[in-house]
Amino acid sequence: MRESMTKQICTWLSLLTLMLTMGFALPTFALEQEQTYIIKKGDTLWGISERFINDPYYWPNLWANNPDITNPHLIYPGDEIRIFGGRMVLVPTYPSGKVAEQQETPVTETAPAAKVKPAVVEKTTLKTGGGSEGFIHAGEKPLGIIVDSVDNRSLLTEGDTVFLKMNDPAVVSVGDTYGLYERGEKVIHPTTGESYGNMMHDLGYLQVTSLQGKIVTAKIGKVFREVERGAELYDYVPPVMEISLKKAKNELEGHILATQAEKLTQGQHDVVFVDLGLEDGLNVGNMLYITRPRTVTEKSLLTPDTQLPDDLLGAAVIIESRAKTAAALIVKSVKTIYRGDQVLSITE
Repeated sequence: MRESMTKQICTWLSLLTLMLTMGFALPTFALEQEQTYIIKKGDTLWGISERFINDPYYWPNLWANNPDITNPHLIYPGDEIRIFGGRMVLVPTYPSGKVAEQQETPVTETAPAAKVKPAVVEKTTLKTGGGSEGFIHAGEKPLGIIVDSVDNRSLLTEGDTVFLKMNDPAVVSVGDTYGLYERGEKVIHPTTGESYGNMMHDLGYLQVTSLQGKIVTAKIGKVFREVERGAELYDYVPPVMEISLKKAKNELEGHILATQAEKLTQGQHDVVFVDLGLEDGLNVGNMLYITRPRTVTEKSLLTPDTQLPDDLLGAAVIIESRAKTAAALIVKSVKTIYRGDQVLSITE
């Protein structure tokens, strides 16, 4: 064994000598350069995340990994953030609860680097992947239903021709497009017990091809699952593939009402539905924190009535907003998310 290892070492030394003789350069390893940024008035965690590591959704990690940030709205001018290796660490200079001076502070860096461009959060965009995949029905009447198909099949799919029963055939024209939905489970508020209606699952869409009196014929377009007779028709909403992120105008608090496809656990890229909507001032592009109350454990040295900061679970962006509810795409999750978890609007 020892003789074999000696031969192997000699072989490596011979190869190294040959490389040096032939002029091969040995690899050099650059030391990781650290940048330091001083927070200025108007900065946000998600804006800073986008500017320095090209990931506006990194900020939940920044918050979760820094216990000094008990409230993500409260980062102060003068606080220091260190950026290295695609990571960011906050080094607060103000004690909790102290109001910092609202003044401009220059950017400082430990190594020469290009000037940092000012963050313009309003122009940050998000690729959504297609849409909400449904909505919470709040009493709206369907525009019509599928009553049959030309070949009397029970399960329908893309390309099939179907007959429709429309509530008002007089307003229907050839070429009109309608969204197809399946009525699902009832949606009950997880804390108040209030009924919000039914979950409507997006099946796809169809397009009207001909009109003969009250008989409306249509062809099914792209579908996401099998379609059956009785599928309900609503106004077609084209999928929004990209939206602009923007701060909410009001401080809003709510809960996750329902989840996509009745999943028990949620994470990044899942869609959830919240009990806030247009009537509350929640609009497409608004960002939400997802949190959960943190409780004192039995083994803790704190008293049971101690108020601990909420546990950050992730962040979401509103991709569709209706009167009382909205669909939100989870863009970052640092912990498992459940129905009933809290949501807070991002206003800063």
